[in-house]
Amino acid sequence: MLTALRTAFLVYVRVLLCLQGLCLLIVPWLFVPHGVHGTALGPLPVLVLAVSLPGLAMIVTAVMLRRGRRRAAVAAIAIEALWAAAAAALALDALRTAVDTFQYGGSHTSFALPWRWLAVAALLLVTVAGLLVRPVRAYSGLVRR
Repeated sequence: MLTALRTAFLVYVRVLLCLQGLCLLIVPWLFVPHGVHGTALGPLPVLVLAVSLPGLAMIVTAVMLRRGRRRAAVAAIAIEALWAAAAAALALDALRTAVDTFQYGGSHTSFALPWRWLAVAALLLVTVAGLLVRPVRAYSGLVRR
């Protein structure tokens, strides 16, 4: 039973890392303006390519996350912790904005927005906590015998 849960959790982490990596690969390219009939874009595509590289690194980490791969496991823990921190920061900012809008009499308050970001942060924190559970750490080679 423990082996099946550990394997299912690691598959979940791999899929999550791949989806996050694809997001980092695709989203920066959405903001690149398209050239108009031969006009040069300048250094913007190079900058977007540099921003997209962490997405590729996340996908490589997901592929390398196997039994005995310590560095891949540590990288997965660090990546998920950074995503959780970013989601928590966005949730805090959205919560502050909603409270300020409510307090100063704004008309278009959206109370659902902070809770969505808090749910994303909680989901990512569950991933970090799951990666730190002893059977998962032992599987990836982070526990010394």
